Amino acid sequence: MSKIKLALDVVSDLRSLAESIETLVRAMEANETVPANEAKEEPTKKKSKAKAKVEESETKAPEVEEAPVEEVPEEKLPTLEEVRAAMADKSRDGHREAVKAIITKYGANNLSSLDPMHYATALKEVGELK
Repeated sequence: MSKIKLALDVVSDLRSLAESIETLVRAMEANETVPANEAKEEPTKKKSKAKAKVEESETKAPEVEEAPVEEVPEEKLPTLEEVRAAMADKSRDGHREAVKAIITKYGANNLSSLDPMHYATALKEVGELK
């Protein structure tokens, strides 16, 4: 097969891929699934055995309705900057030793080395300082 023929095959495959992606995006925008039998099929050319097996397995897969996913409000995790600002405020207010104790309580020598999973609890403890 010549290089030009191979390049034309790649162009054809890319156009097919672009059409498939466009169909997928439209379906996602409409929040519905597109049944496999309604999908636009291009005339088939000679395909490699691996590509034919992949396409065959894709068409044999049973169609599954997606259940609506309930949005669970996620607790917003504080960032390093938020924790740093709160700790700096408390340090300026005279709670320097207490702030340092909170940091070392979670196994860190300084705030930068504090594990992000401890940010929320550390921020809560800093907020409770009077």
